[in-house]
Amino acid sequence: MPEIETDRPTSFPWTFVGLTYAISWTVWIAGWFALGKPGQLAQGGAIFAVILVGSFGPGLAAAILTLREGRDEFLTWARAFVKFRCGWCAYAAALLPFPLAVLLLTVLLGYDPLADAAGGQPAWAFYATIFPAAILNGIVTAVMGAGPVGEEGGWRGYVLPRLLESGGEVRASLIIGVIWALWHLPPMAMFSDWRDGIPFWTYLPLYVVSLIALSFLFTRVWLIGRGSLVPIIWLHGIVNAIGPVAFNTRMWASPWSQEAAVVVFAAASLIAAASLAKRSSTTEDVVAGQ
Repeated sequence: MPEIETDRPTSFPWTFVGLTYAISWTVWIAGWFALGKPGQLAQGGAIFAVILVGSFGPGLAAAILTLREGRDEFLTWARAFVKFRCGWCAYAAALLPFPLAVLLLTVLLGYDPLADAAGGQPAWAFYATIFPAAILNGIVTAVMGAGPVGEEGGWRGYVLPRLLESGGEVRASLIIGVIWALWHLPPMAMFSDWRDGIPFWTYLPLYVVSLIALSFLFTRVWLIGRGSLVPIIWLHGIVNAIGPVAFNTRMWASPWSQEAAVVVFAAASLIAAASLAKRSSTTEDVVAGQ
């Protein structure tokens, strides 16, 4: 990869990671104690509000750091949120590959909808409604800012272009996947239903693998969209909407355990990323245009 001339720092983003974790973890842990240390997210709306507020940590950290780097750097970062003209391929990449990969593995691995979940519908009708509905729910989730808006200003808006300047897609995606996964440690530890009842020390490595896989997909879509966060935020909303539905043993009968479902989810992410391998702009072109 040719060297790109830039004034941005290209070392590992320790300052961003420390600031992001400090903001989000403080909100989550303080809120958890203030609400009486609930053991499940399902215990009330207040804890969801705490999780939502804390999810803005990555974006807030990115805003602070880009402002420190200068007005032009901040405006470049902020414009990515409203860069709607990024090509139809970027929206197609956000909309189609991941839900289709999830649907493909759902069918191939023998996941059948449970009668209560399907509401008496035949399996084909359930398949034909639940995944399109999840895509539409992804738009609502993104607009509400429940994760996508608050997070993506940091993960893909700030860290990704800087890591791509100093290394390739594989390195950048791996690093962001690990940072992204470990950022979720407080809610992962505090709420058993957040990890679908899987023991913490079993779930943690599986979740890291899952977020690394998702990170490869998000990097691909970011490159296709030439640095726009609009399709990225939509994709994040889709992932949040499909996540509780895909391969969940409360909704699907299958020979696979809930632990295996996390791995299958990661596989769907990698399949979707692989389907986009030849669609993106080059890393050099996108980063140089930031």
